[in-house]
Amino acid sequence: MELHQSPYLNKRKKTIEFHIELGAAQHISLAGSFNHWAKDELEMKCQKDGSWKIEIPMLPRGRYHYKFLIDDKMWMEDIENPLREPDGVIGWNSVLTI
Repeated sequence: MELHQSPYLNKRKKTIEFHIELGAAQHISLAGSFNHWAKDELEMKCQKDGSWKIEIPMLPRGRYHYKFLIDDKMWMEDIENPLREPDGVIGWNSVLTI
């Protein structure tokens, strides 16, 4: 399986793919301004190689903030995405521009 940088905009499939390498996690979900930061809506799937992946439908043009929620207790920015902004607390939000 070919891994793209996260997030990956697949214009052919009209999807956005997010992934994270975190083998020790039991559960990871994606949350952001595009889904009102819902913690349990976009659950990622663990791949055979220990990475986690989710594919969502292409979003309308705009600028979005997002994070990964690890095991329902720890928020983490997308370390593969260099675009980030302070989250207003003590961490970072990753930024996706479409």
